[in-house]
Amino acid sequence: MASKRILVIDDERLTRISLADFLEEAGFDTATASDGETALQLQRERPFDLCIVDIRMPDLDGVDTILALQHMTPHCQFIIYTGSPQFTLPLALENLGLTEQHVVRKPIIDMGIFTELIGRL
Repeated sequence: MASKRILVIDDERLTRISLADFLEEAGFDTATASDGETALQLQRERPFDLCIVDIRMPDLDGVDTILALQHMTPHCQFIIYTGSPQFTLPLALENLGLTEQHVVRKPIIDMGIFTELIGRL
């Protein structure tokens, strides 16, 4: 069985690379994007099963990125990765079936939270 394809989308380079490295070591086929537009291009080229999306990014923010990715690939699942303590799920994301269980808040002490959440999805 092929490994789940995961796209990590975060404008913070170190965060993006460290999370992608962790997921690759856990056995996932992982790629990265530094912004929403790049993520959309990568999704068009070879769709991902799951995207881990930072909310605060320049230009196309995480919410709009998720909405566009889901429109392109309805089977894609999402984990929201945010450092914003006041973030609450917008209705548009709730309508996609996302809940607070899909939200991981920075900083992360144990990266295992991602493999656990991916396993539940």
